Amino acid sequence: MENKETRNKYIKKSGIIGLFLNLLLFVTKLIIGLLINSVAVISDAFNNLADSMSSVITLIGSFLSAKPADKEHPYGHGRSEYISSLVVSFFILFTGISLLKESVIKIIYPEEIKTGFLSIIILVFSICVKIFMYRYNSYIGKKIDSLALISVAKDALSDIFSTSGIIISILIYKYGDINLDGYIGLLVSIIILKSGYDIAMDSINVILGEAPPEELEDKIEKILLSGKNVQGVHKLELHEYGKGNIYGSVHLDFPCNLIFKEVHEVADDLENKILNQCGVRIVIHMDPVNCLESDEYANRNTKN
Repeated sequence: MENKETRNKYIKKSGIIGLFLNLLLFVTKLIIGLLINSVAVISDAFNNLADSMSSVITLIGSFLSAKPADKEHPYGHGRSEYISSLVVSFFILFTGISLLKESVIKIIYPEEIKTGFLSIIILVFSICVKIFMYRYNSYIGKKIDSLALISVAKDALSDIFSTSGIIISILIYKYGDINLDGYIGLLVSIIILKSGYDIAMDSINVILGEAPPEELEDKIEKILLSGKNVQGVHKLELHEYGKGNIYGSVHLDFPCNLIFKEVHEVADDLENKILNQCGVRIVIHMDPVNCLESDEYANRNTKN
C-alpha cells in the first residue's frame, strides 16, 4: 500500500489522463458517427463523454479524500473516493439508458449507414486508447488498492468490447448489406448498464460498511494472541474510512491477578504492532478473567 500522498498523486494523474483521452475520443467518434449516420458510433461517443465526466468526478473525489480530518469528520474524508465511484456509476447508467432508448428506435426505424475505412481506422485507434487506459488504471488501481481506478478500468474494458462490436456491425453492413447498427447499439448499451451496475454495487457495499477481508482479521487476531498473558480475543470490530485509514476495537482477556500497569503495557505494545504490520489503528479493551477469590487476592496484596 502506497502512502496517502503518493496514492492521491496516482489518482489525480489517472483522472487528468482519462479526461484528456476521453474528450479526444468523444469529439472524434461524434464526428464519425454523424458522417456515417451510425447510432452505435454516436452512442459510443457519448459513452466517452460520460467517461470524461467520470474522470472529473475521480479528480474531485481524490481532492476531497486528501483533506485532513476535522471536527465534523474526525476520521478524515477517505470515503469521498467511494462516493466519487458511485457518482461515476450513475453517469454510466444514465448513458446506458439513453443509448438503449436510441438503439431500440434504430431497430424499429433502421437508417442507412455510410461506411468507410477511415471511420474503421479511427475506431480501431480508439480501442487501442482504451486498452492503454484499461491496463494503466487496472495496474495502478491494484497497486494502490483504489476502487475508483479499478472502476475506471472496468469501464474502459466495456468500451473495448462495445467499440469492437460497432466495427463488426459496420463491416457486416459494408460486405453483407445487413444493418445491425441498432442491435449492436442495444448490445453496447447493455454492456454499459452492466458495468455501471457493478461499479455502483461495489461502491455501495463499501459505503454501507462491507466486512473487512478475513485475511486481515486473522492476521490481527494472530498478533493479539501472541501478546504476553493474553487468554482470549473477542469483539474485534474494524471500520474503514478510506483506503489505508482503518480503525478498530477489540476485547482481550487477561488474568485478573496481573498488575494493571503490566497489562496496559502489553496492550500498548500490541496496538503499535497492529498499526505497523497491518496499518490499523486499534483500541484494546482489557477484560479480567480467571479472577482469584477476593480474600485470596487481598492476602496476595498484603504479602506484597
